[in-house]
Formats: sequence, C-alpha cells, structure tokens
Amino acid sequence: MSKLTHFAVLSAVGFTALQAAEAPAKPWMVIADWQTRSAETVSHANPVSGTFGRSRSGTEVIWATPTAAVDFEYYRYKNDFTGTIQGSDQAYGHTTDLMLTGFKQWDWNAKYSVQTLYALESAYEEGVSLSRGFRWGFGGAARWRPDAETDITFGVMLQDRFESGVLPIPYLKAVWRPCQAAEVELRATGLQNGLIIRGYLTEDRATRVDLSVMYETLTFRLADSSTYGSRAVSVGEVPLRIGVTQFLERSGTWFVQGSFEWVAFSRHSFVHAGETQGVFQTAATWGFSVRAGARF
Repeated sequence: MSKLTHFAVLSAVGFTALQAAEAPAKPWMVIADWQTRSAETVSHANPVSGTFGRSRSGTEVIWATPTAAVDFEYYRYKNDFTGTIQGSDQAYGHTTDLMLTGFKQWDWNAKYSVQTLYALESAYEEGVSLSRGFRWGFGGAARWRPDAETDITFGVMLQDRFESGVLPIPYLKAVWRPCQAAEVELRATGLQNGLIIRGYLTEDRATRVDLSVMYETLTFRLADSSTYGSRAVSVGEVPLRIGVTQFLERSGTWFVQGSFEWVAFSRHSFVHAGETQGVFQTAATWGFSVRAGARF
C-alpha cells in the first residue's frame, strides 16, 4: 500500500475485527487476494496521452496477538498503458511489493501502553533488483484506552522514501465502538488518511459490512529514466469503498471478502532527487476485489 503505514498495526486491527464472537482465539491468518481496476483516460501528461489500468494479485500471512503482530505481504501489480504514454518517462512496467511489518506492545496498565512499530519493504518495477527497491520504517506510539468504547494510538514513524530520504511521519489511529454492532475508525498517518465505518449484521459478528473513504498511496522504485536518471513513482488515490466479510462456518476459520470501489482521484508522480519530473492523472475509475482466507 503504500504502505509503510499500512502494516501489521493496521492489519492486526483488521484481524481482530474479523474474529467472530463465539470463535476461540486464533493467532494466524492466511489470505489470498485479487483486485482489478477499470482502464481510464490519462490527463495532465502532456505531450503524451492514452489510458491506464491496473490489476493486482497476492497473498498475506499474519500472526497477531493482543500485544504483538507480524505481517508478511506479497503483491504483484499488472500496470497496463495504451497510447503514446506507453514507453514514455511517464509510464512504467509491472511491479512487485514484498513487505514484512509488525509491532510490539508493552502495557503500563489497562489504559496505557507503548508500541514499537517497524516495516521492511521491497517495492520495485520489473528489471529492478530486490535490494534497489528496499526501504524501511521504524517508530513508536502510545496507546490510550480510556473506556471500553474508545481506543486511541498516536506516535511518529521515520520512513525511508524513494528519492526523498528519511522523513518523520505522524501516526494516529482512533477507534470508537458505540455499540456491539458498529465501529468507527479514523486513521491519519501521512500515507493513509481517512475514515472506516464497520457494521456487524449478526449477533455472532459473522457478517460485517465496511464503508471507507481514504487517501491511499503506493510507491515503487522504477528503472532509470534515459532523460534524468534514477526515479520512483508515488501513486496517490482517493477510493470510496464498500465491502462485505462473511465467515463460512461457526468455528470462525474460513471467510470470504468482497468489495467495490469508486476512485474519485488518482495521481501518479515521478520523482527524482526529491523533485517531481512528470505526472499523470486518470479519470474517475471503478474496481472490485475478492479475498478468501482462513484463521487458525
């Protein structure tokens, strides 16, 4: 994602939300993922033009407990360009994202905790080495749970940004549970900012509906430009997403997820030595994703 802030801290939240009320604690989760986006016309890319579309497939393995989590992700992105933008400095090939992320929490008491956050990632275009696509993140956060309905975590991370050096990024996650059937989460992490509303349609929480609006990013190390040398692409998007998660049996082991998204804004910025060398935007696009997994 993106994703040095969409790591195991956030995955562990999703992991906990997936747990059916009557199911025993299961620390492992394995997920298979597939996503597609419609191809749309590009703009702001003068003098080139054309279309851009994207699809994704991958897998995720999570180990999570109330005080620690480790998340391994592998995603493969197929990036399709048509028109004169294809083959230009404002286009790129298929990309891969490998990520190992996690957190460790120490409880001061029932209300206060501190966390260490970490991430190791290699995000790169075809033809670029695994080591050249490497970056990292490390930070700390404080967690405050004033009551059973409220959970607030805030801190800061140092993130290695391609072509921009190491930057401090604020981290905030606030969760409010007004009742057993609903949950509201606010995220403000610099790279992922927005609101998620979750609703549980059954008493055993086996069926969940999510509605979210987010500003999300992806970043990849690209092959060098013949014009200006080393480069990376930073993708910023604003998807409005609705999804459904369904457990398939009472043990809370197998589940499926499906979501539909409308992306109102998507901008690709090509960066060299901290400066933007080119951009393109796409018209509003739509997409959907399917995930299947198991907890054990």
